[in-house]
Amino acid sequence: MKLIAVDLDGTLLNSKNELTDSTKEALIDARKQDCKVVIISGRDYHACKHIGKALDFDKLGGLISSSNGANVYDMKNKKSIINHYLDRDLAQEMIDYGKDLGLDLIINKDGKILVEKEDTYSLDFLRKKNKMEVELVPDLSKSIDFGVNKILFSKAPHIMETQSKIFIDKYKDLVNPIRSMPQFLDIMPKGINKGRSLLEIADYYGIDHEDTIAFGDEINDIEMIKAAGRGIAMGNASEIIKEVADNITLTNDQDGIAHYIREKIIGQ
Repeated sequence: MKLIAVDLDGTLLNSKNELTDSTKEALIDARKQDCKVVIISGRDYHACKHIGKALDFDKLGGLISSSNGANVYDMKNKKSIINHYLDRDLAQEMIDYGKDLGLDLIINKDGKILVEKEDTYSLDFLRKKNKMEVELVPDLSKSIDFGVNKILFSKAPHIMETQSKIFIDKYKDLVNPIRSMPQFLDIMPKGINKGRSLLEIADYYGIDHEDTIAFGDEINDIEMIKAAGRGIAMGNASEIIKEVADNITLTNDQDGIAHYIREKIIGQ
């Protein structure tokens, strides 16, 4: 049995944010040959579940690891099987500090995107991509009475470049901060990343770590690519991902996942 883990944006989905029939069919065929298929994404679960449904996770079984590995959800049995939360007091402190640095705040809860202001940087991008409702919460840090898997800060890339370094320097020993995109800074609990999630899922299924295959394209995939028995970089991946990967496949617009699966895994 093998475990195939796929990132979403820039990997499983093409540049139009679509899952192509070719890639879907290849993953379904892989499942028929005793492979487990899971999604490991930086997105919130509710922004991933429609892709899970398209892959029949809700009927045939399948796991979605969201928020860079902080939450793992079993779609068929409708339950979280792994949850890692940020300490609440620390989360509130980091939110206030991020705001002092001029960063905009984004938190997900129950399928909604929570923000403090309508002009939050990249909010429209997230709203359209994730297909989630937005709720305005004026003083969000004081409203946290729920478990938070991830805090997302956003700002124009030239501002985030400098301010994120200040934030990371202050909190790097307490949490796991990742620049998932030029305009985003993701904050997860310490030690939580996609690589750890891949291994947690492999252990859950009883699959040897060497029998794991992971596809990714961006910096927040680096631990997953390194941890996998075979780490596969998309043709459109950043250079750092290509450098650590075991193999490089075609781009996400060329059905790179399908190409690799058919050539290297199921031999079709």
